Amino acid sequence: MVTPRFPRTHPLRLPAVLTATALVATAALTGCTSTNSGSSGSSGGDASLYAPTPLNVTPEKQAENLKKAFLTDAVKAEQLDPTIVQGLNEAGRDYTEAQVKTAAGCMSQPTCKIGDGKLTLAILDGAGSDLWRRITRAQITLQATSYPNIGTVIYLQADGNLQTMQANLKTLIARKVTGIVTYDDFGPAMTAAYQQATNAGIPVVAYGGIPGKDATKAVVSQVASDFCDDGKQMAQTTARMLKNSGNVAFFTGTPGNPQGAGWQACAEKWFQQNAPGIKVVNRSNTSWTESGAVSATTALISTGKKIDAVLYDYAKQTVNIVQTYQKAKLKVPAQVTWTSDNSLLQMWEKDLGTPAEWQLAYSSSINFEGAIALSALMNHLAGKKVAPMLTFPLPFVTAKKGDYLPDQPANAPGPTLMPDSLLKTVLNAG
Repeated sequence: MVTPRFPRTHPLRLPAVLTATALVATAALTGCTSTNSGSSGSSGGDASLYAPTPLNVTPEKQAENLKKAFLTDAVKAEQLDPTIVQGLNEAGRDYTEAQVKTAAGCMSQPTCKIGDGKLTLAILDGAGSDLWRRITRAQITLQATSYPNIGTVIYLQADGNLQTMQANLKTLIARKVTGIVTYDDFGPAMTAAYQQATNAGIPVVAYGGIPGKDATKAVVSQVASDFCDDGKQMAQTTARMLKNSGNVAFFTGTPGNPQGAGWQACAEKWFQQNAPGIKVVNRSNTSWTESGAVSATTALISTGKKIDAVLYDYAKQTVNIVQTYQKAKLKVPAQVTWTSDNSLLQMWEKDLGTPAEWQLAYSSSINFEGAIALSALMNHLAGKKVAPMLTFPLPFVTAKKGDYLPDQPANAPGPTLMPDSLLKTVLNAG
């Protein structure tokens, strides 16, 4: 789920999905995020070494950033940890053409010079080949250009292989990078490796995929939505769509990834407790790839099971689920998915008002996670307190006519905080 800024945001209304979501999100934030129990900052050194160029954000600009991040104005800054708000504002700040060009040039290089600073930022990704990861990488790299003392950005990704991820981390330790932001596809299996980096004096902040609560000493902070709360919200949305009765399938990415494990367990529990007429009859892994989504959907169809809704955590590949059902000449189940994809919205809008009509709910693209992680990392290095868990809400909105943007590329991820020019560069790269 990646995202730069678009010239136009979706004209989203607040349907029933969001009314409930806002209440749940507020409760989740107050329970999961604390600014009083953060990890201690880095000791010694000059705090200005880790500071970004000054940023003055008007209330109007901050509200715009929040709306783009969450697709609703129901999420307020006062509900969020200040580091989350800082990360969103840094991601949505005004960047020069030179900064955008620098970030774009880094996308084809594992090691990239972005300035004359002596600090080295590492981006460690567990499976970096999909579009969401590429957009998020671009967002982090661009934000790094606003820190004058970051001179080098290193990017390593593991193609979904745990041993490669561990080896990549050892490489970063050997290169004595200043700090690491990481998407962890392997959950607690990476905790010991992160501890090695911490022991070597290299702080780590995880975003999106995280090692979990037992890794609070191994990493500075973990940036993510509350996976359990996400699952409950997906379940609530599905129950409204299906009127509390039907069969559902759960799709996620790499086998055993903490994101999928978290939301699926809580979604199923919510169904059992609140909508027992909804049964989970399938669980599939797709590695968040086109071939994986098609194979999983084909296998599901071949079972002959009637599926009324598919819950998935990547909208770009939800496109392939829909297309596979259409090619099989079967009615498309309702789709509840993380992130947004312009081609998915186009497909949904095309079927709207026809016998083939199907239901769709989605979230924002969430590419801002990496931006929050970078802000948290630099705050820690500057000696500031950083909360061990930086948790944000993930509202789901019901698709409506007009959400599809015909003036945007098919793979556009909806409103983002990145400049349009950088986003287009990433999208055009495939």
